[in-house]
Amino acid sequence: MFYRVGTLLNINGLQGKVIGYIQYVNPQDGNKDWTEYRLKTNRGECWLSCDEIYNEYSISWPANDVRGQIGPEWHKVDEGTQVVCAYGGDVDVDPGERASFIEYEDASEDHTLSVEIWSDGAEYSRGEYIERNQILETGYEKVHKGLNSGAAIGILMVIFFFLSFTGSICSAACSGGGANKSISKYVDKSTRYEYVTSITGNQKQKAKVYTYYTSSTTDEVAKDIIQGIEGYTESVTQKDDTENEEIAILTSKEYCLVYHPEFEDDVVYVQVSDRKYNYTSDNAPYRISSAGTAWYRSHYYSSGYTKDSSSYKSTPSAYSMYQGSTIHNIGNGYFDSYSNSIKQSSINSRKSSSGGISSGK
Repeated sequence: MFYRVGTLLNINGLQGKVIGYIQYVNPQDGNKDWTEYRLKTNRGECWLSCDEIYNEYSISWPANDVRGQIGPEWHKVDEGTQVVCAYGGDVDVDPGERASFIEYEDASEDHTLSVEIWSDGAEYSRGEYIERNQILETGYEKVHKGLNSGAAIGILMVIFFFLSFTGSICSAACSGGGANKSISKYVDKSTRYEYVTSITGNQKQKAKVYTYYTSSTTDEVAKDIIQGIEGYTESVTQKDDTENEEIAILTSKEYCLVYHPEFEDDVVYVQVSDRKYNYTSDNAPYRISSAGTAWYRSHYYSSGYTKDSSSYKSTPSAYSMYQGSTIHNIGNGYFDSYSNSIKQSSINSRKSSSGGISSGK
């Protein structure tokens, strides 16, 4: 599960709105990952921690009164290192930033005390465990960006500088640091993806195929990739607008297909390539159904071919004589909206990274 910024939640009767999130990995525990959501509620701001691997969920509030004085009623249950993998919305972290953590429980094993030791000091939070079925998604509210003119001018100046100096605006990904809008770089470095094979096309172009690390849906994997490149997409289209069907992600330089191999609905493959590969080659994706191949070809022809024919006009194209079907509903659906919300969230100033049970123990 993943809750985008703006999602409304009911957590065991507590009404809250997601205003930010941080995804962590623990390098001391096989790079297990989990997500913490910053919530605005009628009881103040708090953090919802969701560990899908260990099926542990908790909600906690800052506990600044602790100040290192941890009484005998608490016993330590876990400790390790948390490394920021991805983030969005109103949080104050950088990719690759890390902290040590220690987690405690009371005798009932229902209540928690968490310590996070960052480079600039320690942060404490108290909370309690909850059940997955106590977290209910109740709606969504669009996040409004109320910039004053001075802030807007400042952002435009920054954008202009980066466009003129580097040719792109950088975005953070789960690579342990730096900037990245490349899907191929994201999946190469992310612990969630494992390389499977490469497909060689014309003009020495290649597509790489990866498998997602756990049973999942194409929807969930596409969201992870969109988060990894912080929403920098041209269009995101799902076949038939049906959940768990093939999803194509088009960026300014790459084409990515998220799909299930034939007869394996619990496995998700990701094929990613430069758009020149698609322009010059019409090879079928690895282990995909014939219907999936037909949709893949028609989607590329409908979404990217016209623009690429201008970029690669001196290069022969496998689609120059294409006579197959076309797709008219390119983008403009849920995933394009989701991608835009992730992109906009990444631009927001990030104010706090405090709190949360964070070990993924």
